[in-house]
Amino acid sequence: MRITLIRNIKGSELIQEFEKTYGSLNRLQKLHERNPENMKIYMDLDDWKYYLDHPDEVIEDGKTVITDKLTLGKLEMELLNFIKNEKPQSIRELARLIHKDISTVHPKVKQLEKEGLIEFKDGPKNKKIPVISYDKIEITV
Repeated sequence: MRITLIRNIKGSELIQEFEKTYGSLNRLQKLHERNPENMKIYMDLDDWKYYLDHPDEVIEDGKTVITDKLTLGKLEMELLNFIKNEKPQSIRELARLIHKDISTVHPKVKQLEKEGLIEFKDGPKNKKIPVISYDKIEITV
């Protein structure tokens, strides 16, 4: 199964992500000079330079996950939908929203995280907040 996670971001947001990853444009240029055949570094450098001049341009950014370990059944789809639209503040709240026991929801949510479909952000009192940072998920079987 191939899952494509798609999000729409502005050029300025992409540059912020590059800054977190590489530190600075100058550092990325030095990485490229040391490893000119690395296509990811080359593309990131090219994108960074372009979006410096076009910070408000919206980009459709995608990430592909290929897995045969994940089964997306009704419950998993419901979890993704509720995480995206209801923005629960914990796994326990998510279980309450979909009227399921936490012992059923927790392993499903952890599997979705393991496969890269969701992330957890730290919340108050050691809560893990499930989030989906993508606008669209395409599944190819």
